[in-house]
Amino acid sequence: MKIKGVKISLAPMHYVVVIFFLALFVWSFFATGDSMFLYWGIPLSLCLFVIPLINSYSVGRQYLNLLPEYEAEAKLCRIKQIGRVMEGKPVRIEGVVQGVKGKFINRPGYKIFDGSGAVVAQRSTPLDIDIRVGDNIEVVGMIVKRFAFAGDYVVHAIGVKKIDKLTPLEMDEALVSSDSVKIKKYN
Repeated sequence: MKIKGVKISLAPMHYVVVIFFLALFVWSFFATGDSMFLYWGIPLSLCLFVIPLINSYSVGRQYLNLLPEYEAEAKLCRIKQIGRVMEGKPVRIEGVVQGVKGKFINRPGYKIFDGSGAVVAQRSTPLDIDIRVGDNIEVVGMIVKRFAFAGDYVVHAIGVKKIDKLTPLEMDEALVSSDSVKIKKYN
């Protein structure tokens, strides 16, 4: 469903939680005969629907408001350039989707490979478009650390769109075998 251009939706996890609590309140009513379980349980279960919808709209609206600013400031960046220096800066990354996670909880994460390396682009709301493994995408967002003190760098994706062609890598940008991790063999 869209409201003022913002896609809002509930994750499958929300439905599971609401059904669990509704079943719990109904079971409690039949087990005790106390109607207060239904009196309080049904409105509280409805809140478990309404609150995520409001959150989805709020975050989606913020993304729409931030997108023009990020698109104006973001510069095309190769994944191998992502590091401490880039933290907190807007970037534009192009690549091929290698994996998609988090759709069950409406926080999709896309593992992107551009020939120089791979990074995860994480989003807090669902997209209007369906992105699958093998799609070429362009992500506009900010480089952040996955965890506060340790962990990988990820792109907090403000805008994600499918593209037809990727910007070609220069020879010095490509991931070559000398850049890869050496594995020592033991006999």
